Amino acid sequence: MTLPRPSALTSGRAWCRLLAVATASLSLWASPAAQAGVNCRPATPLEAATWVSPVAKPGVISPYDGTCFATGYTVVGTDGVRMTANVFLPRGANEPGRKFPGVVFISSWAAADFFEYIGQQQRLAQDGYIAMAYTARGFYLSEGTVGVAGPQDVSDVSSAINWMLTNTPADVQNIGASGISYGAGLSLLAAAADTRIKAVTALSGWGTLMDQLYGQDAANPTWANILFLSGAVTGRLDPIVAEYSAAIQNPDTPKSKIDEIRAWGAERSPSTFVAALNQRKVPIFISKNMQDDMFQSASSLSLFSQLTGPKKFLLNPGIHAMTELPGATLGLDNYPMDQAHRWLNRFLKGEQNGIDQGPKLDWQVKFSTRRETLSNWPAPELKNTTYHLSPRGAFYWDIWCFCFRGHNGGLSTTKNTKAGSDAMSNLLDTTATTGLIPILSTTGESIGLPVLNYLPSVAWNHGIRYEGPALSQPLQIRGIPQLKLRVTPSQSRGMVVAYLYDVGPLGFATLITHGARAVHWATPRKTIDFPIDLATTAYDLPAGHHLGIVLDTADSLYGSPVRFGEAFSMNIEFSSSTSSTLLLPTR
Repeated sequence: MTLPRPSALTSGRAWCRLLAVATASLSLWASPAAQAGVNCRPATPLEAATWVSPVAKPGVISPYDGTCFATGYTVVGTDGVRMTANVFLPRGANEPGRKFPGVVFISSWAAADFFEYIGQQQRLAQDGYIAMAYTARGFYLSEGTVGVAGPQDVSDVSSAINWMLTNTPADVQNIGASGISYGAGLSLLAAAADTRIKAVTALSGWGTLMDQLYGQDAANPTWANILFLSGAVTGRLDPIVAEYSAAIQNPDTPKSKIDEIRAWGAERSPSTFVAALNQRKVPIFISKNMQDDMFQSASSLSLFSQLTGPKKFLLNPGIHAMTELPGATLGLDNYPMDQAHRWLNRFLKGEQNGIDQGPKLDWQVKFSTRRETLSNWPAPELKNTTYHLSPRGAFYWDIWCFCFRGHNGGLSTTKNTKAGSDAMSNLLDTTATTGLIPILSTTGESIGLPVLNYLPSVAWNHGIRYEGPALSQPLQIRGIPQLKLRVTPSQSRGMVVAYLYDVGPLGFATLITHGARAVHWATPRKTIDFPIDLATTAYDLPAGHHLGIVLDTADSLYGSPVRFGEAFSMNIEFSSSTSSTLLLPTR
């Protein structure tokens, strides 16, 4: 089969080759592949004797598995923008009349076709697929500007499908879209727009974009800045990216501007297009990682709950895209990528492999290797246990117990009847944290190194802790814990950060999960409802330990809603008629 002539590349090609080497694509440019009119030809005896992989010999059919890798091709968008692409062909692709299922891989943010999915593309080709990948517009050698999954970015997926159907023996009846992170979001958005897409595998993506950028009205500066800087280094960002990123992190941004950003984000959110996905009942596979603070999984679970077609959801240990990349780039055995492969086999090849039958959710328990299933989401197997917070009261020395009282509040399944107000200020932070070093700490969690704290160290005036009694039996926490607080802010803006802990008998605690909510336009000194959803988790709390909650006003993961040096306080309110609660999903 003859593939089309590749386009001329810019003078930046040499720089990109070096980057490819650094990202484990050492041999991608090693041979003179992608020349004019190149065919996928049989290997010569010398090539067969020195064969390493198809990637090392572009345009040459593997003497071992019959696959062929070809690179240097161009997908042209509807506006004329040219994007780099490669393709893996299966055995027999040059035989007249044969058709094969095809999968389009869309590159992640700051990633490129020439390295990101090479391993998984080869595995799919070995299984009889045509697997092409392209670099999203604006990144690396692809022309144009990065539109952050805007309409033109979505249209580019259709242009890639057109290229595959025109230039390879792909079967128009069996086309899939797949990607990690940015590519995951675009895969879902494209499936809502292009009826040729028959199945989607979306890994480390998002449901609603503003849930990730400004979830519960709290900015996400650590990951927002990583996105911005990596995009600026590897691509050409639409100027609106810098504008909106700065606006979200600026405490003085007016509500009208935030509403403008919300509307911009809605157009880039798969959750906006659920009706289109459900109309065709597109089979959708979603994989998320538990420590992913860039795109937390609650947003994707919300999307998942609304889907009416075939669906599957995985929750794995790991930060953003960490779990999937070894399978995508290197082709290693990898649970989420292998399950995604099975999903494509079911809906593009018609294999009755059972992946679409039975439980819809497949989760790994935190700090273990054990996976378990839930039938659907919301999960009927789970029950919500309500824990009531009670005020800590005045701080004093109790001679009868020879101990201090009032240093922490209570946490009990019995309804609180005490009135009171627990105050905290933002003058200083507490020892409660999502991790001393952002990203590195959560990466440690992914490999079994928990974030620890000693709860008695929480400063009395700057944070509040609530602790329950020791458990008589283990507690299996599954899902999204929800705090429902009554809060009085001292001024129009402020924030509460919440940490849920597994506390041992001596006060040493392991962070289970966390969450934050900010307020920007409140009436000062007026009590308001203040719900906080914590990050999705699956955690087993052992007997003899107890639950602990710490509330404070700052964390490196969450952006401050006030200017540097601006003081505020937040009071947690209690009465006999209204109480602050923790709604804990348990199994």
